[in-house]
Amino acid sequence: MTRLLLPFGYLLLIGLTPAAVLGEKTATNQLAGPDFVALVPGGTLVIVGGGKTPAKAREVFVTEARKGTGKLVVIPSAGASSKNKPPAEILRDWSADFPEATILDCATRDDALKPDSARLLEQAQAVWIDGGQQTRLAQLYQGTPVEQGLKNLLRRGGVVGGTSAGAAIMSRVMIASEGKQADAPVMATGLDLLPRVIIDQHFTQRSRKARLATAVKNNQGLAGLGIDEGTALIINQRLMAAAGTGGVHAIWSLDGKTAREQTWKGGEGENAVDDLPRLWRLAALGEPAPRGKPLLEKGSLVAVGGGGMVPEVVEKFIDLAGGKDALIVVLPTAGEPGDSVREARQAGGFFKRAGATNVKALAGVTRSEVDSDEYVNLLAQAKGVWFGGGRQWRFVDAYEGTKSLEAMRAVLARGGVIGGSSAGATIVGDYLCRGGPLGNREILVPGYDRGLAFLPGVGIDQHFSQRRRFADMEQFIRQQPGYLGIGIDEATALVVTPDTTEVLGPGKVHVYKQGREKKEYAKGEKVALE
Repeated sequence: MTRLLLPFGYLLLIGLTPAAVLGEKTATNQLAGPDFVALVPGGTLVIVGGGKTPAKAREVFVTEARKGTGKLVVIPSAGASSKNKPPAEILRDWSADFPEATILDCATRDDALKPDSARLLEQAQAVWIDGGQQTRLAQLYQGTPVEQGLKNLLRRGGVVGGTSAGAAIMSRVMIASEGKQADAPVMATGLDLLPRVIIDQHFTQRSRKARLATAVKNNQGLAGLGIDEGTALIINQRLMAAAGTGGVHAIWSLDGKTAREQTWKGGEGENAVDDLPRLWRLAALGEPAPRGKPLLEKGSLVAVGGGGMVPEVVEKFIDLAGGKDALIVVLPTAGEPGDSVREARQAGGFFKRAGATNVKALAGVTRSEVDSDEYVNLLAQAKGVWFGGGRQWRFVDAYEGTKSLEAMRAVLARGGVIGGSSAGATIVGDYLCRGGPLGNREILVPGYDRGLAFLPGVGIDQHFSQRRRFADMEQFIRQQPGYLGIGIDEATALVVTPDTTEVLGPGKVHVYKQGREKKEYAKGEKVALE
């Protein structure tokens, strides 16, 4: 058993203003926001709201901790009496699972700033941060090699857990303590292990909803996470689960005046309750709004309802791209992770079988890949861009706000064609129907509700009649009355040009508008997008 114990020292001034702590502009409804996916922790976080740690949370922590080196480090520094406790007492709760656990307990900031202060973390697979006072943790470790060591541990796939103060310290914008009034917390800077959130604990038991609401109102763009006692929020990369007897409460503010909220009930913690980038997007981007009327000034659009490509649709797309020698770029991005190489080999096969001679696939899924000169330059030469099937939110993660997306818009501007099938049909619309990363059952998923808007003012759903999605589209136009709802049957295409809008294929295109009767259009019929 090893213990790093250094003498206790001075405190830091932590009363930073919300703007100084946030250090960035709040996103507006028009901004795409940052690369949210790049902010996802590489490992696992187990965040307990105080009280008894749920059995599932401990199980996850121990399981993840035993991977890699299997070494556990405990940080007890939030407790005022930690320096007087013998190591065996500090490690008592973990000794059965980790007989060789170690303790990291710097007590002066000078010592925590020394390069070797975090050496115990270099080989660790797991860190547990005990409860106490989060200000002690912040004053000691914020901005030191210890903080960087914790981030490095997560980056290499490790696990960090904590309870009470050990939970609160995980967010950069941190609630340090109660203010003079219960709804006016004193803010500080935490360790930024979980970006773009503010964590509060003992949430329901100590009636802390008002103070977390104040914190997020003063820090628009961030999501507050209030965790009840006996409850844990478990984050494995982007998936969020709740375990225990209480709940996890998300609170955010879009205008700095009113707070909105969502609650996930604790339980066994077996299944994901939400997606972390979705929560970030929800808090940062707010509610979507139509970005124009459903028309094209230049270029063409082909949206197919999935279920196969009939020859006349393939031939139409090739013709709109400028013929069989035109460069067509295919994006298989929406396929399952790990399938990108296989998808790239198969991508655009129907174009090649129809005689297209210049079909290239771009299978990248990260912003760094899709924003590369290779991608931008190829798209700058393209006459057509085709979005493949899969899950449409993956297109958002990869392309939203990138130079490659602007290069695609330029394809339309110079008279080219944009198209896609299934997920690729939905993504070309304005509102992103069925954008939820956890499943495609819900047509409205706040956060993942913005398509790429090549055809503005519409929400496009696919596999429409075959999966009986009529009631879902009625729900969509009730809740988003500013948009036109378009449902496309399988093997059927909606073809939009500046001069006409028509249907190709064996099925129908269904058009919904709030306050009007639904209209259906079959092959050869001109569609009214009004």
